[in-house]
Amino acid sequence: MTEVGTEAGPRAVPGVDLAGSVPIFGSRPGSQLVDGESFADFSRKRLIFGSFTRLGETHVYRVDCKAGDRLRAQMFAPVLPRGGSVVPTFAVVARSLPYSADTEKLPLELPQGYRAIVAPPPSELLQPAKDVLTRVHYYPGPIIDTRTLVGGRCYLVVWTPHNRMGKYVVSIGHRWHVRWSYWAQLPLYWWRIRGWFGLSRAAMLYVLAAAVLIALAVAAILRRGGAPRRAQRKGRAAAKTDS
Repeated sequence: MTEVGTEAGPRAVPGVDLAGSVPIFGSRPGSQLVDGESFADFSRKRLIFGSFTRLGETHVYRVDCKAGDRLRAQMFAPVLPRGGSVVPTFAVVARSLPYSADTEKLPLELPQGYRAIVAPPPSELLQPAKDVLTRVHYYPGPIIDTRTLVGGRCYLVVWTPHNRMGKYVVSIGHRWHVRWSYWAQLPLYWWRIRGWFGLSRAAMLYVLAAAVLIALAVAAILRRGGAPRRAQRKGRAAAKTDS
């Protein structure tokens, strides 16, 4: 769950729940539809941590979709302690969509038969949302939520119309990752997300140190409890031998 801080206390914010998302770092999205970064599906929740390092960059992500698949994406502006974030424009592109919007704004040409929905620019950035797990902040941006009418390649296109550079975060998908491997990696996700934001990760070191101390204390207690039992077993064995 995601929360925002208010004078009355924290409360949930609809539409910005980032829990259950697998973070994606270090992806190398292409600049055209033919060489976009590939994902397995558009349904599982993913949080893409991207960065524009050159002026005029376009980032393309692609997925093989089936007819009727839900295509949901939301842009977030990360609140970085040293600045350097950007709110790019993004669009969903597919062979058949229920409607098309502002396709002339796309930084690339659409193949024959494809349609696009370009997200409207945010009128303003409201109060930032805080992720409970990592304690990082995001400004929630516009959402595209639609479905494909036929199967085929679907694309997420991200670009900055004002040629700005900086970091961005985009959420895709709507289904939680429920496998045990996701939950087992939560500490790693925490560590990488905090590092990407440039925030302190000392809390994790304290937790690990405390866990080590607890493990050592438990091991010492078990050893102490085992010593009398071993002595008793030796005593009984010696008594049987004497008899």
